[in-house]
Amino acid sequence: MFQGQVTDREEPEAGAEFDWKRNYFAVWPSMLFVSMGLMAILPSLPLYIEERFGVSDEDELRMWTGAIWGGAPLAAACMGPFWGVLGDRLGRKPMALRALIGIAITTGLMPLASTPSYLLAVRVMQGLVAGYIAPSMALVTAKVPPDRQGRTIGSMQVALASGLLAGPWVGAELIRITGSREVLFYLTSCLALLASLPIILFAREDRGLIRKHRRESGSMRSEIRGLLSGRLLWALLLCIFMLRFGQQMVEAYIALWVRELGPILFLAPGDSAVALERSIALPFTILAVAQICFTTTWGRLADKYGPLRCLSVLSLGLAVVLGCTGVWTSIEGYMLLRCAAAVFMAGSMTLAYSAIGKRVENDQRSLAYSLAQSCIQFGLSLGPLFGGFMSQWTGIAGLFFIASFCLLLVGCTMLILRKRTLPMGAQFV
Repeated sequence: MFQGQVTDREEPEAGAEFDWKRNYFAVWPSMLFVSMGLMAILPSLPLYIEERFGVSDEDELRMWTGAIWGGAPLAAACMGPFWGVLGDRLGRKPMALRALIGIAITTGLMPLASTPSYLLAVRVMQGLVAGYIAPSMALVTAKVPPDRQGRTIGSMQVALASGLLAGPWVGAELIRITGSREVLFYLTSCLALLASLPIILFAREDRGLIRKHRRESGSMRSEIRGLLSGRLLWALLLCIFMLRFGQQMVEAYIALWVRELGPILFLAPGDSAVALERSIALPFTILAVAQICFTTTWGRLADKYGPLRCLSVLSLGLAVVLGCTGVWTSIEGYMLLRCAAAVFMAGSMTLAYSAIGKRVENDQRSLAYSLAQSCIQFGLSLGPLFGGFMSQWTGIAGLFFIASFCLLLVGCTMLILRKRTLPMGAQFV
């Protein structure tokens, strides 16, 4: 019988395979709900800022978009190692629940912001208390057999992708029905609370292993220092950051880019405003479909050929596609190139977590995933900020070329890392 909670005396029941599958089926719908809510808001965030606060200057709008889009992941990146250490010491389940409740409260406060600076402050607050993906991944993968790590992580990314697929369209249709963008924030708050229910009811973890790790690991500072003692691990984390930095340099400005290129009118014949909303949602839908279709494929390739090799191929392929996107500036051409980019983007997080997971022990996995997530979050935040700054001179089209160059460097660096070995003698693969 499934039991909602586990006391300190309880041991894992029915073997490791049962435990990880139990957590898998608890976390999967949770990731779906929370990603759906967040992606209902983010695609049209620039238009919300423009309408809600009366920001009419394009340069100012891009700067505020970059800051507000990136504020939450920047704060989350700074807090990630702290929450990761607590996850290894206190449990991944409490950390996942803390993050979900934090998302629900802060998102519910966002429509009350009367100025862009207040909205930025609430987004930063959201980032400080969030950090949901890392403990959830650690909760699921703690007992997964090594030869299934990549596929399992890929499957969890499919849950996030399913929310990415549904969220923008749910948001666009709610805006059409209600005529208000504020309702999206309340929807996201409710979905975050709903996402906590399967975690509360079904997820469980081995409290004995957590207590053992707490006794043996020493201080938080020494635990972080010990994990980061290898230079090549630092290099891998830097590559993960640069990969996400290059991708996110343009993601925050998709709504403005689509508006610049013009909507796809057949999405809403006779109503250009609705056509624009649906055209903005379409690139995110393309990415979501690609993640659903190809994420587990990237996971299988990582299990077979090594995640670092796959990351290098992904980075170089995406660099080529983004470079072409800056040249082909029709809405139809952009959507076609978005399909190609989405295939490569679908594997980035799966491969990053797989590469990290192969290089740490299970009792440090929450911290390791949190460090990887912090690198991803730094890229999520600093990419849009840098993009907003550079777009004043290059325009949005120029950002695609800069992003392409960043990803080219990442791909080449990963190819070099594959020729090196970790301090323990394990090959970077």
